[in-house]
Amino acid sequence: MIGGPRDATATASDHHGVSATAESPVPAPTTAVPATGDPTTAILHWLWSRRYRSTTTTSAVWATVIAATLFALAMSLITDVDDPPLPVVAAVCNGLVLLGYLLPGGNYLWLRSGLDQVRTRGWRTVRARVLRAGRWTALVEVVDDSADPLVLSVRIDPAHLAMITDTAYLIRGRGRWAVLRVPGSREMFLAKVKPSSGNMSTVDFSTVDVTARWAKSRRDAIFWLFGQLAVFLVAVLVVVAIAMPSQYLLVWWLVLVLLTGGGMAIGLRFRLSDVTLPELVRAGEWVLAGAALSAWTARRDSTASATATLRFADGTVRTVVMPAAPVDLLAAITDSSSLWVNGSGSRVAVGFPGYPLLAVART
Repeated sequence: MIGGPRDATATASDHHGVSATAESPVPAPTTAVPATGDPTTAILHWLWSRRYRSTTTTSAVWATVIAATLFALAMSLITDVDDPPLPVVAAVCNGLVLLGYLLPGGNYLWLRSGLDQVRTRGWRTVRARVLRAGRWTALVEVVDDSADPLVLSVRIDPAHLAMITDTAYLIRGRGRWAVLRVPGSREMFLAKVKPSSGNMSTVDFSTVDVTARWAKSRRDAIFWLFGQLAVFLVAVLVVVAIAMPSQYLLVWWLVLVLLTGGGMAIGLRFRLSDVTLPELVRAGEWVLAGAALSAWTARRDSTASATATLRFADGTVRTVVMPAAPVDLLAAITDSSSLWVNGSGSRVAVGFPGYPLLAVART
């Protein structure tokens, strides 16, 4: 374990609600100004329209379709297959790309309305309770002093959802679209107004381990991306095998697997270490340190490579490198000038136990 000896004031248990740090590392939002008046929210808003496949431009879609069609044409020419059904290939590839918008994790149908609201409206503090919790979405009831209870279908991960105990922050313009933020985080979640479901009980999160749940979510996000790629590649193999059977088909498909799999691994190289997060957060106790961040630049996936200089209670100074720290976590470190560390050896977990603020760091 890096750092000095632990004492009762420098360790925290890893469960919902931090025993050693009663004050949240993320302050409540200011309600008198537009949400993007907060610098971190402004960064997240700017990145929101550029991350994941949900905001792929029309040009990018057509570039993908054309590239797949040319690949099919080249394969047919080399393998001496006459009259390849290029319109069919193009249509299938286009359909596979567009299908990605509707799969879990895609925000295309939710995103456009939310961007303008965050830029022009401020947060409202509302009473909130969770009516139903799912892997990808949840039903949340919100109410303020000026309105009847409102039921929202929210695209939210399980860790952030567990932060809703009695309060949340809401932006809602005209129509059925809204944006939700939970205590202890600056991340924003798109929501849609749903018809009331009658009397429903409240989901209890009092025993939920938020840190472990967030570590699992970050690990599963990597697995999910590679899983979707595998489904796409198998679908391409089946479609091409039916449309243009050839003895060289398997060779070409393996080349495609190597190219796309290698490309994804390179693109996600900063985040691959997230697969170890669940193991790291179970390594031992969390140790508190003062923290000073180096300059960092956000990437399109809302993470950044950053270096933090840590000073522990016994005066020990260590430097850790976070290859894929979420912008939300970096803002919390800046606001609190502190960071919790868990783990030993060359790789540790850093963050704020009890909150969805977590990253892998190298020591």
